[in-house]
Amino acid sequence: MGCFLYLIDVIVSLLNGRLVRERIGPAMLSAVQSQMGAVETRFDEVHNIFDTGGSKGLTEYSVKKIPKIAITCDNDVDESGERVSCSLCLQDFQVGEIVRSLPQCHHMFHLPCIDEWLVRHGSCPLCRRDL
Repeated sequence: MGCFLYLIDVIVSLLNGRLVRERIGPAMLSAVQSQMGAVETRFDEVHNIFDTGGSKGLTEYSVKKIPKIAITCDNDVDESGERVSCSLCLQDFQVGEIVRSLPQCHHMFHLPCIDEWLVRHGSCPLCRRDL
């Protein structure tokens, strides 16, 4: 009879959510927090694995020294006749717009797009050449 009453108590607890709140909820929260801590630790380790020691981001002063050019009718299309676009935001350049042209590779990007990239990475996002 005691086993039957226990089973009824479990069913009632499931129906009103008490079992989840009192038993499963705290255990699940603890498990999730534990897993999140493990994931953060693993992410840091993975990030370090891919750290090749290449150049880090540039200073804002260095980024501002990279040449700017104006988009004209002569440079708004590539060799195939397609409109030239910023490969970071994927928006086409507009005639008259000022963009940054990277020194060695001459890839062009919108100023806000490439400036933010270079402060973090220090390389061309297309060809990955260090600046």
